[in-house]
Amino acid sequence: MKVYFTPCGIALGHAGRCLPIAKEIIKKKGKILFSTYGDAVDFLRTENVPTVKVPEIKFEENKDGAVDLKRTATKVTKHAHTFLRQITTEIKLLKTFNPDIVVSDSRLSPLIACRLLGKPSILLLHQLKMLIPHRRTLSKLEQKLKHFGEFIIMYTLYPWWSLANIILIPDFPPPYTIAKENLKIPKKILENKAKLIGPIISKRPEELPPSQELKAKLGFNKNKPLIYAGMGGTKKEKYLINTILERVFKKFPDNYQIVFTRGYPNKPEIAYKKENLHVYNWFKDRYILLKACDIIISRAGHNTVAEAIYFGKPLILVPTPAHSEHQGNAKSAQKMGIAKVIQQENLNLKTLLEAIEEIMNNGYILRNVRRAQQFALKINAIKTVLQYIKLFTAKDFRREDNLVKCYNSSITGMLNLFV
Repeated sequence: MKVYFTPCGIALGHAGRCLPIAKEIIKKKGKILFSTYGDAVDFLRTENVPTVKVPEIKFEENKDGAVDLKRTATKVTKHAHTFLRQITTEIKLLKTFNPDIVVSDSRLSPLIACRLLGKPSILLLHQLKMLIPHRRTLSKLEQKLKHFGEFIIMYTLYPWWSLANIILIPDFPPPYTIAKENLKIPKKILENKAKLIGPIISKRPEELPPSQELKAKLGFNKNKPLIYAGMGGTKKEKYLINTILERVFKKFPDNYQIVFTRGYPNKPEIAYKKENLHVYNWFKDRYILLKACDIIISRAGHNTVAEAIYFGKPLILVPTPAHSEHQGNAKSAQKMGIAKVIQQENLNLKTLLEAIEEIMNNGYILRNVRRAQQFALKINAIKTVLQYIKLFTAKDFRREDNLVKCYNSSITGMLNLFV
């Protein structure tokens, strides 16, 4: 079997959730190829998977990592041209690699190329409804205009996303759905071909040694709390938050231990180590850190929140300013009672220590985390995606309708979310 993966290259989350699926295909003696752009290229190449760089589309950002809509809008003609180049490039790569199926993560150009060439495709997407970012509190009229604009965008994009044979949503069923705000969509869209499968992770907690053992292997005192701070996002998103956190961590009291990863896969792995503070540019197997730690500090990326739930760890989330998805994920995690949220402009030694101490001393949060983990460990999203791949590449497969009819029962729990 030959599978072609085409994740979005903005930050590392999209490539990160395609990677474990690709590794399973390799284990089964299949062949894989990635096409992407941006930060994801270096990340995938460090993972030693075949990767082709395609023309890059990206949002313009401010210094704090927030998306600058005005500057992005001024380059719409350039982005349209790049998008057409992406389609052309994908057509060439599809003809050369000739895969049995394409798995696209939040990218449209591969779906168009697949339809033109008659190739089956699967779309991984947890943002069926794109949210318009904003910084200040909106008036009632502005909120109505914002919601109207979001539905216009959704109904414009959905026919294009529907070029895929099926849309797999890598999020938990209720009550632990992370991207709730991005999934408040009409039932008829969901009933058509979108299916909720659970978040994708490449390693489960039961596959790793006990937390105390891992702490010791990392060089930490197993009897003291370990804080894992791992920053994701684009380079601009990471730069400012990394600077703030590193300055704060150097002033932390000795009763806490910290392992801090800056999120730069193309730099030397270890930055420096002190007794209670280990700083890495990149840590290849972050699941070791997830299992070893007591609390996670991170952006509010979808993958990070999902991994924390799987590993049963409370969160302190610092969402990127005016990043609608991050803000929505942080809000969901806080409502679940598994996270504390600190806005970036309020992040300092005092606020961070207060959040850590509240989590450590709050049995309510820790109980919620354990309940969420018990729910999550019943799900195996990689297995589900592989089943869909097998079904779509079966010789007797004729129409995507066959697949949708087979899996109608899987939608029941999800419909409670939607209007």
